[in-house]
Amino acid sequence: MTKPNKIVHYPIAGLPDGGILYLFYGSPSSCSNKLVLMSAGFPDDEEIFLPFASRLSKELDAFVGVTCLPGYHDDGDNKSWTRCKKGGYTFDEMANAFGEASKVLRKEYSLFCSSKDTAGGKKTAKLIGIFHDWGVVPGLIWANMALQDVPPIVQSQQAASYGSNESDILVAPPDELVLFDVLLPPNPETGNLPVVKRGSLYEKFIALSYRGIFASCFMVQHYLGKAFGILAFLIGMMVMKVFQLSPTYDIDAQVIKSRNPPMDLNRMIYMMYPYYQMFKRGRKWLEDATLPKDLSQMPVLYMYGTDKRIMFHDYVSKKLLEREHEEGRSKSNAVAVENAGHYLYSDLQQFQFCFDSVVSFIDA
Repeated sequence: MTKPNKIVHYPIAGLPDGGILYLFYGSPSSCSNKLVLMSAGFPDDEEIFLPFASRLSKELDAFVGVTCLPGYHDDGDNKSWTRCKKGGYTFDEMANAFGEASKVLRKEYSLFCSSKDTAGGKKTAKLIGIFHDWGVVPGLIWANMALQDVPPIVQSQQAASYGSNESDILVAPPDELVLFDVLLPPNPETGNLPVVKRGSLYEKFIALSYRGIFASCFMVQHYLGKAFGILAFLIGMMVMKVFQLSPTYDIDAQVIKSRNPPMDLNRMIYMMYPYYQMFKRGRKWLEDATLPKDLSQMPVLYMYGTDKRIMFHDYVSKKLLEREHEEGRSKSNAVAVENAGHYLYSDLQQFQFCFDSVVSFIDA
């Protein structure tokens, strides 16, 4: 595992120190003006993003924090998840966890810069949120809610300052977002949306099928126990294989198989709780998880792998980001990554292309 410079904790629902943040520092001789908060989704903890974060800290001279969804972290004993909420976490609780992580990230950055800033000056830093898979949903909820809660003067500055006003440090929203392979609908208040053909019935059927299977596995484990959960999982995987219901291909299966040691099956089933929460919340599950209303205020880079059975993006949002780029409205964009799947940023797929694209977006 790529080793971070420091590991800190933050509160999540029900556990005052249940969240974990792996910190990677930039140059020890300077205090970067770039903060990055990263989180993946199912079935990944923080480890999947550590190589990417380490490179960002070194080549972008960024102060990077990597976390994961509540309950996804493991201390190496395959038991950490058993201390978390048995029914999983709601999307609001996931988003609040990201908010707490961003507070800790800004505090740690403040301490780091205070120790390096011998001139005693005041520094500013922009915050970039980088999310993958289920991390995108609470990531967007957190970003949108932060924009609503921050006073206009802080929003206009879009920067975290250290030294004199800690409240501004803690509440400032992200300045930019990078979303890997999952893209949600536009903000309902966004006008003049592009008209495009939406996903096919086949895509909707595949999406409903595999999500329903994963949600069912979690429910069986939660209500009937681990043994029945594993049985439900094995049956579900057999159904997905026979009827080709998996949304991804072998290119992504190889990334999961490369994990060493392999993930405990009971833990993986517990990590399916976002699918359960999706069905439990019904049509309202995407209510607050949308693109920012003003993409010039909070630009979004969306990157997706093309080697999948179905895409995980909203087609209107994808076209909207492409139009932003083509017409120069903002630095937002949607980028297709060839010869890559769901784990496009993995070193087994297109790590370098994704890394270069993210660095160019942040530096633009």
